Amino acid sequence: MTHEDQSADRDDGRGASSEYEDGTPRRRFLATGGTLAIAAALGTESTTARTTSETTATRAPETMDQFEDAVEETVARARAVVDDGPFDPEWESLADVTQVPEWFRDDKFGIFCHWGPYSVPAYAHEWYPRQMYNTDNEINDYHRETYGKPDEHPYQEFVPEFTAEAFDANEWAALFERAGARYAGPVVEHHDGWSLWDSDVTPWNAADTGPERDLAGELESAIRKREMRFVTTFHHSYNLIGEDGYFSFAYENYPSVTEGYPDRVLYGNLPETLQFDTWLAKLVEVVGEYDPDFVWFDWGLPDVPEEYQRRFLAYYHNAAAKRGKEVVTTNKEDALPLESSVADFELGRPRHTQEQAWNAEFKVADEGGWGYVEDRTFHSPTRLIHVLIDVVSKNGQLLLSVGPRVDGTIEREERERLLAIGDWLDVHGEAIYETRPWDAFGEGPTRLEEGGEFIEDVEYGPADVRYTRSKDGSTVYAIVMGWPGTGEFVLEGMTVDHPSAAPGTPPGHGGSPPGCTEPSGRDQGPPGKRRGTASSSIRLLGHGPVPFAVSADGCPVIDVPDLAESARPSDVAVAFALEGFDLEPSENAHR
Repeated sequence: MTHEDQSADRDDGRGASSEYEDGTPRRRFLATGGTLAIAAALGTESTTARTTSETTATRAPETMDQFEDAVEETVARARAVVDDGPFDPEWESLADVTQVPEWFRDDKFGIFCHWGPYSVPAYAHEWYPRQMYNTDNEINDYHRETYGKPDEHPYQEFVPEFTAEAFDANEWAALFERAGARYAGPVVEHHDGWSLWDSDVTPWNAADTGPERDLAGELESAIRKREMRFVTTFHHSYNLIGEDGYFSFAYENYPSVTEGYPDRVLYGNLPETLQFDTWLAKLVEVVGEYDPDFVWFDWGLPDVPEEYQRRFLAYYHNAAAKRGKEVVTTNKEDALPLESSVADFELGRPRHTQEQAWNAEFKVADEGGWGYVEDRTFHSPTRLIHVLIDVVSKNGQLLLSVGPRVDGTIEREERERLLAIGDWLDVHGEAIYETRPWDAFGEGPTRLEEGGEFIEDVEYGPADVRYTRSKDGSTVYAIVMGWPGTGEFVLEGMTVDHPSAAPGTPPGHGGSPPGCTEPSGRDQGPPGKRRGTASSSIRLLGHGPVPFAVSADGCPVIDVPDLAESARPSDVAVAFALEGFDLEPSENAHR
C-alpha cells in the first residue's frame, strides 16, 4: 500500500493431513484464543486459548541453495497447471477469462487487513520498515532513539515480537460478516517481505517465525465458514526489485542488514531471475494452498516482466477453472490489460461511471496509515458509508482496510465503524448488493472535482443523491446522503416517461402528495402535479411505501413522512426504491 510520499489447486486435504507427500510431518497451528470485546455483541464464542501443535520439522528452506530449489520446484508446479490450459500465458488467450465475475459485481463490499511485523513499532505508518533506514526521515530518528541504530536493530528484529497472541480468526470473520462484507482476507505479504502463510518457499513466514501459526490459513477457514469469499492482497512486487525497491534506503545507508541468508530474502536481495521467480512462486503457493477468490495487487507490478504477469494469470485462471470458479485480479498503473483484470483506485474513485466494474480501496483510519499505529484517527461512519454509496453508484466495489494491533485485536474505534456500516446495510443493502449502475450515477451539488487515486474527498449532504438499479432493471434506487427532511423531496436528476400513465399513490398508502387531488380516469390533478395509475410505487427502505407525484418538469416528487429521529431508517443516508416507472436521466443528472 502506498503512503503519501514515503520520504514525504488448494489441496482440499490440506487441513486434514499432517504430513507432506514425502512423509515429513507438517507443522500445524490451530486457531488461537484471545477475546475481542465485540464478541458478545456478535454472538460468537472465542476459542479458549492459543493452541500450538507439537513441534515438528519445518519445511522452510534453511540455506540459500534450499531456497533456490524451493522456488524452482514451485514454479515448475505452476508450469504444469499453465500447460494444462484452458488459458495460455499470452494476452490474446487471457483476454478470454471472465475478468469480472458476477459474484464480484453482486457482492460490492469487502474487508482486508494490514497486519504484520510493522505493527510492532506501531509508529507513523506501515512504511516504517522502509523509512527506518532513511536518514532524512523522522522515522529513522525515532528508531535510533527507541531501538538503536538500524544496523544494530534491523527490521528483522521485530519479527519475533509479532506474536499475535490474542488473534482469533473466528472473531475477525464474525466481525467482518456483521459489517456486511461479502469477501475478506489479509494482506498476505506487504512490501516488507514477510508472509502470513505457511510457506515452503520463503523462510520469512508466519508458521516458522513470529507467531509460528498459519495466519492466512486460519483466516481462510474462518471466512469461508461464514460463506464469504476469500481475498489475498499482495504487495511484494515492490520488494522483489532489490535495491531499486522498497528497501532502497537500507541498501544505500545500512547495506549489511540486507546481506547473508536468510536476511537477503526478506530484503529482495536476489539475482534478477530469482527475484521474479520468487515473485511467482509466492503467488503460486497461496493460490495452490488457499484458493483465493480475489487476488489484489499493490503498485510495483509494472516492474515485473510481462512474461511473469502472464504466467501468473494463466496459472490462477487455469487453477480456478479446474475448480469451476471465476476469480478476480486487480491492477494498478495500467500494469495489466482490463480484458484480464479490473482497475483499482487507491484512496480514490472515478468522477464518472465506469463501463467495466472496478475496485476502490479505502481505509477505516484517517491519519496514521493503513496498519495499526498508536494515536490513529478514524473516518466517521458517515464518511465510510458515503464512500461505499458513491463507489457502488459508479459501478465500483469497495475493499476497506483495517489495521489490527500486533496482538491480533481490532481497536474499538474500528470495530464500531465496521458495525455501523453493517447496521446501515442491514436496512439499505437492497440498494447496494446485487445492483448495477443506472443511466446516471446521481444528482446534487456535491461531486468530486477530479477522479483518480489519492483524491481530495468531499462531504456529502441531504441534497446529494446517488442512484443504483436492480439487476433486472425493474427498480431504481435513489440513495439520499442524509435525512431529506419532512415534506416534498424532488428527484431532479430523473424524469418520468409517460407521466400521465405511470406515477400514483397506491390506495391505502398514505393519501395524496401535497398539491394533488385523487385521480379520476385520466384527470391527473391540478397543473404542476400529475397523478396516475397504482402500478408504480416508491418505498422508503426501512419504512415502507410513501406518497409521491410528478412535477411539471416530469421529476418524481416524494412526500417524505414526518418521522421522529428514532423512527427514521437512518440519518446517514436513506434509500427510496422506485418501482414500475419508466425513468430517464434529466439534464441535472451526474453521469
